[in-house]
Amino acid sequence: MLILVLILCLATSLYVALRRKDSLSLYLLGMSVCNLVMFAGIIVYIAAIGGTAAQQREFLFLVPKLQVWLHALPIPMDRLGYVVAVGRSLFPLFALQAALEATMIPALRRRMKSLRLAACVVPALSLVYYYPAVFRTVVSGRFWLLPLTIHVSLTWIILYLAAAGLLFFQEYHATTMPVFKRNTRYVLLSFASISTLYLLYASKDPAQIYNMFISEYIRLGISSYISGALPALGWIILGLCTVFFVVLGSYNLVRYTQLTYDDTRQDMILKRKFDAAGTGVSVFVHGVKNQLLSSRVLHKKLSRALAGDPPDMAQVRACAVQLNELNEGMLRRMDELYRTVKNNSIALTAVPVEGLVEAAVERFHGKYPGQPVRLDVGTDRLVLADLSHLSEAVCNLLCNGYEAAVQAGREEPQVVLRVRAERMWTVLEVEDNGPGIPPERQGKIFEPFVTSKNTNYNWGMGLYYVRKIVRSHLGRLRLESRDGEGARFQIMLPLYDPRQKE
Repeated sequence: MLILVLILCLATSLYVALRRKDSLSLYLLGMSVCNLVMFAGIIVYIAAIGGTAAQQREFLFLVPKLQVWLHALPIPMDRLGYVVAVGRSLFPLFALQAALEATMIPALRRRMKSLRLAACVVPALSLVYYYPAVFRTVVSGRFWLLPLTIHVSLTWIILYLAAAGLLFFQEYHATTMPVFKRNTRYVLLSFASISTLYLLYASKDPAQIYNMFISEYIRLGISSYISGALPALGWIILGLCTVFFVVLGSYNLVRYTQLTYDDTRQDMILKRKFDAAGTGVSVFVHGVKNQLLSSRVLHKKLSRALAGDPPDMAQVRACAVQLNELNEGMLRRMDELYRTVKNNSIALTAVPVEGLVEAAVERFHGKYPGQPVRLDVGTDRLVLADLSHLSEAVCNLLCNGYEAAVQAGREEPQVVLRVRAERMWTVLEVEDNGPGIPPERQGKIFEPFVTSKNTNYNWGMGLYYVRKIVRSHLGRLRLESRDGEGARFQIMLPLYDPRQKE
């Protein structure tokens, strides 16, 4: 049974690494591989020497035929023991490297290369020490070293895992925004589950597999892999705990992956939909036709007003104003479509986030003069951005929020622009007090040519354009909304630290 749940854990970690393709996922995969290597070696060793209780056999092998098959494998004990030592020694290293990858503590980030190298020293020394030939040479005639070796190796393993756990927990505690906290929680629970599974047998010394000193281990009272100290109920509890922690770790790894996979999958869907030129042409023709029909009606009114004796100048002025509005509306729609379909050239430079906010608000007031925007800027970070394109994207969100609140009939339409420093991201959040977005529409609003507004004045390209610009800044665009409670759009930009030279 144990080998099956370990394979499940490994398969989940492999799935995560292939999906996310980032360093943290690879380190989590390394932890699962080390677990599988260590437990596989232990299982083969126990099958080879036998002498286990019935409950222990069921926990390890599930069926007797598997134990018989493993018993017949021609694997030398030296090699088998060192396989266990490799898995046992490298697991804490991968755990600590994963925690270093996740942490955003500035003092650690600036010394990341040195810390990563330093973390490799103790596991490397452990692998050298536990190499069978070296181990026999050192311990031969010095059996007092056995308990000392066990205590020292267990101490550094616990210290590594404790340090990794503290870093993960600190990262979780320091994260404030729900979407980031949820992501960090998945990683933390996965780490805790995999580590607990590892510690079930990591407390035992792999050198006992070399067989030469097995009698000394028993004489010194040191726990061995074949110890039958647990009663029947104990083995049942151990089996249930193993399954629980593997399932919990696997679930949280998958949830951790799903956050990024959903974004990537949606990008692919949106691109395919936008590339369907027929839809774009149809909407384009429909919109232009409506505008031209309106212009024709106004032209007839204008002609009748001018044909009067005397001409109706009030009607002429009214028609002129409406024609001008139609013309400006068509130009805006042309610009919106053009900037969306053209290949934008993005020039990223270090920009103060306050300057980005000011530029976006200035654009908003150019369209809606006198309408307030409540600002809550909680950081003075720099961001890598194309000021023109990104401020236009933020302005688009501000305009959408204001228009949604007005359309919902709010007496005081409110739009809030917040800026937060959230660990490895700088987040710009636009919140409105509009009607919110129903769950069934949230997956569609980023699609091109999808809008709930009057199609005579809006083509539904705005949010598609915003998402395109944000992705070109290597960022993410997220939506949080409940029907009737307004909407929050979050532009997540990667952390830019000019002091970091990695």
